Amino acid sequence: MTPGDPLNPFDQDWLDFLNRPGLSQPLDILMTAASDGRLLVPLLVVIALLLAVRSQHRWAAAVLILVAAGAADLIAVRVVKPAAARIRPCRAEPFHVKAPLGCGSGPSFPSAHAATSAAAATIVSWAAPLAGSAAVAAAILIGVSRVYNGVHWPTDVVAGWVLGTGIGLLLIWIWRLRLNLHSGRKL
Repeated sequence: MTPGDPLNPFDQDWLDFLNRPGLSQPLDILMTAASDGRLLVPLLVVIALLLAVRSQHRWAAAVLILVAAGAADLIAVRVVKPAAARIRPCRAEPFHVKAPLGCGSGPSFPSAHAATSAAAATIVSWAAPLAGSAAVAAAILIGVSRVYNGVHWPTDVVAGWVLGTGIGLLLIWIWRLRLNLHSGRKL
């Protein structure tokens, strides 16, 4: 039994619980917006500019959020998805899973939306701690929207969050290492 197998109790139970398009119009609007990848890039650019102006890390934070989000998307889509080749729930169970936005293209695992938003939330939490809770809440909303709209299994989203968080933390560590090496300080 694999995580995307329809017989997997975790995935199946959480998919059944969260895949509820049509439950209410305001919820559908929110979940559609949270799943819209066309909104993510402009939002990341705005957040990067805000970090450049407001964060103590200035332009480093702005660059890191864009690099983290880009790296998370690239690794999810070009490396992990082809290797895992997991079928999307809307394709595995087309008569059971509601997918009002369409089924999406390519494999399901991991969710690139979840990876990208988690990577961004990790950088925001480091660069602007007061905004960290809002960034994490947004990443959770984006991930849940992918299951709500039937295009990902819950474990796809969890894996995306883990991947994105790991990439964000790695980039922060590299940035700190660079600063420490440049200033001659020991770690």
